[in-house]
This record gives sequence, C-alpha cells and structure tokens, in this order.
Amino acid sequence: MQITLHRLIAAIAAIALVCPVFALAQGNPPPRVGRHALIIAIGQYGPKEIPRLEGVRFDVTNARKMARAMAVPDENIVYLRDGQATADAIRAAIAGLERRIVAGDRVFIYYSGHGTRWLDASSPQNYCVEGLLASDGRPLSNQELGGMLKRLAQKTDKLFVFYDACFSGGVATAPFSTRSLQHNGRRLTPKFTPVGAPESCSKPSNFSTRSLALVMREQGNTPDNVVHIAAARPDEVSFDNPDQGGFATVAWSDCLFGEARDIDGSGAVTVSEVTQCAQNRLNKDLVSWPGITGQNMVIGGNADFVPSWIAAEAKPAASAPAVAVASAASAPPAVPLAPTPPVVSVKPSRVLEEIYMQRDAARAMRVDVPKSTLKIGVDAFEMSITANRDGYLYLVMAGSDNDSLYLLYPNALDEQNAIEAGETRRLPRPGWAFRAGGPAGEDTILVMLTDTPRDLSRLRAVKEGPFLKSLRDAQGNSLLQQTIVLSGKAGSDAFGAALIRIGEMP
Repeated sequence: MQITLHRLIAAIAAIALVCPVFALAQGNPPPRVGRHALIIAIGQYGPKEIPRLEGVRFDVTNARKMARAMAVPDENIVYLRDGQATADAIRAAIAGLERRIVAGDRVFIYYSGHGTRWLDASSPQNYCVEGLLASDGRPLSNQELGGMLKRLAQKTDKLFVFYDACFSGGVATAPFSTRSLQHNGRRLTPKFTPVGAPESCSKPSNFSTRSLALVMREQGNTPDNVVHIAAARPDEVSFDNPDQGGFATVAWSDCLFGEARDIDGSGAVTVSEVTQCAQNRLNKDLVSWPGITGQNMVIGGNADFVPSWIAAEAKPAASAPAVAVASAASAPPAVPLAPTPPVVSVKPSRVLEEIYMQRDAARAMRVDVPKSTLKIGVDAFEMSITANRDGYLYLVMAGSDNDSLYLLYPNALDEQNAIEAGETRRLPRPGWAFRAGGPAGEDTILVMLTDTPRDLSRLRAVKEGPFLKSLRDAQGNSLLQQTIVLSGKAGSDAFGAALIRIGEMP
C-alpha cells in the first residue's frame, strides 16, 4: 500500500525530514535486569570411571560471553562448576531461577558435560532415555528437565537452552570403543557416558530418541517461546577439545560475536543464521580428524529468535557454501546446500515476520479487521484491537509494493498509544484515516502490544505525512528491528503481537 491520505494538511504531507542516523551497538549491549543465565559446566566427575573433560574450563568463558551478549548482567549469572553441579544442585538452581524471574524475563541455560542414555525398565524393550549427567554420576532425564524448564517457560518471554553434550557413543556401525580419539598427538574426548546402560543404548539403530525439544513440545510449551540448541544429533558424538573446549560452543560463540551474517538482509542475525555459521566452522574444524563423519548441530523451537543485537550490522554474506542445519525432527544426514547467494533486498514483510517471532507467543492478541481485501482508492483501512493487558500499541505496515515499511501508529497526529486492559481501540482514529493506495497485492501489518514504550527517535526513517517510513537499507532494517523489539528504557522488552494480511485489488 502506498499511503493515500485525506483530511490532512497539505503542508504536513509534503514534509520529508530525515531522522538522525544512530550507530549500532558495538561490544556487549547494556545489561538488562530482566535477563538471567544458568551456566552448568562439568569437567570433573565424582565417579572415577567417568572420563574428565579438560576443555570445559574454556566452555565456561565462552558461555559467559554468550550470556553477556544476550544482555545478562553479571550478577544474574549463576554458575555450577564440577563438584557443585550435583543432580540436586542442578534441580535447586533451576527452581531458584523460577522463583527469581518475573513474567516477561528471558533466561539462558547452558550445559557442558557428558550426556547419557540408559534403559528405562518401565518402558517397552530397547526403549532408552536421554539425559544429562550430573557431577555425582546421577542422570537427569530429558523428561525431568523438560518438566522443570516448562515452569520457567510459562513465565519467560524467551527460554534459550544450549547443550554441548551428546547422547550416543557414535554411529551404529562404528561406536567408539575407547573413551578418546587421538591423531597427530592431539586428543578429543566424546561428551557421552553410558552410565552402565546396555550397549544397545549407545547405538542409535536400537533406540527411540526423546530430545529435550520434543519433550517440551509434548508438555505443551509454546514453541515460539523456547529455543534449544544441541551440539549434535542423537546418533552423533560431540567432542571436547582440551585446548579450547567443546567444538560446538567455540564455533557458536565466535559466530555470535561477529562471524555470523544477516543472510536474508532482514536487519538482525537469528539463531538459525548463527547456527549455520557455527556449522560451517564445525565442518572445517573436524576435517583434520580422520574417522569423524560429522557433528551436526540441531535447533529445536524458534529458529528465528534473535539472541543478541551486537551482531546486527547486516554485514554482506560471502558467497561461501552453506550447510544444512538440522531441525529437531531431522533424520537424514546433513549435506552441503547450494552456495549462499549474496544478500539481496529483503521483502519488508519478511522484516515484520522476524520481529513477530520475537514476541511472547503466550500473549494472545485480539485484532478484528472488517475487510480482508480492500478496493484501491475506495476502501478505507481500519481495524480494532482489544488489549488483554495494559501497555502500548504499535502498528507497522509492509506495503503491497514489496518495498515500503511504515510506522503507522503512533504518529505525528496521534501520539497517545497507551492502552488499558479490556479497552478496544479502533484505528485509524479521526484525523489520519487513509484508503488503500495500491498497487495490487498484499499488505502485512504487525500489531504489537508492548509492556513499555519504544524510543522511536532511533529509527532511520523519513516522514511521509504523519507517518514514519523506514529507510530500506541494511541499517534501516536493523534499527527498525532493534527499536521496535527493545524497550526504550530499563524494563521489560516483552510484547504480544499479531500479524495481519490485507489484500488490495483494483
């Protein structure tokens, strides 16, 4: 839609004022009080038969870097190291997180150590259970962890879980017969221990897998509010390098801190894009290790989640080969894809879709649109929004021309966007109504209800009548995403959202 205005002063419609350009954040973003992290790192186990993981000390440093990149204040990071990370201590730490957080907070949970799999005597024959191994040698099943994390997920805006562990002893045809792999004087240790389970539980052809992502879906968690990254598929081994830490952690951390690229040009670097970068790194790192057929990272939940804004400069993507990143339901081996094309101008609707995926999906939005298709030059744009909580309304529209992005509300003629719970607001309000302006196609409207107001002065935009039209370069997309997603002051970033499609026809 190209905005067609009426009942507006002509002088206002003629203004084209370029807003100041703001530099993007460099280094860690400012800490935000509503961000929390739990870092569990176990390199030394109590039972002597459990192999040490000497590189875990590096994982702690990299996990701390990840947490800071996600704006977690240092005082909100809880660490469980080695002997501290008993099964009971892990349970207590997660319960403590649940007590501390409030609705709308974000939580990052990181685990580096041994994964395990054991036979469930109460299940059908050959049914094996996956879990994490605490420092006292007691396992925590994905079923138990899923139940504890569900209570967190019901309160959080986003729950991000990263496992650098694995759940099998190797591929079915060639499981590891030793507890380390050596080549040219270097040594890697698989991050898996069978804890006395039968050999069948270490062989992927003989078990039914129940990943954490699957368990949490079955328990009714909102998929868009949870992100789970596993260092390897259920039938693969992840490795500890004593000189640098877990391969997956090193790769993902480095990609988060600048190596990842905004491949689609949307203005932000998503979990999917960071993980694709990390997978490329993993593939290169493992080339020098004969006998390792691959380690493929797996994403469960919201792959479009933007974990950090420090890397949102939308740097051009190099034409390097892309790799397949496994989803939680993937089964076939990952294979190289076609070369990644250079970044092209992303459709504005895609920018709004990515913002929409940052919402708290548990917050339902009621938006009523009288007409789903408008006649160009005749029908007026209108909708009504009923708030289920106090907050602030924002409307952003991607036009049917596949090029324009407008901040419709609030605007120069109607700045009062605060709304109370139970109130229904019809928009546009008198004074800034407009009709469908063409061309034929589809408009995408993002409706947001935020807890706190946004600082719109940061937008890279021009005024078009009373509205702001976001500039469609890489920095314009990035600043739109950051401005509309992040609170303009200390407080909750959480918001509910609806994505509405309205057609335009001659």
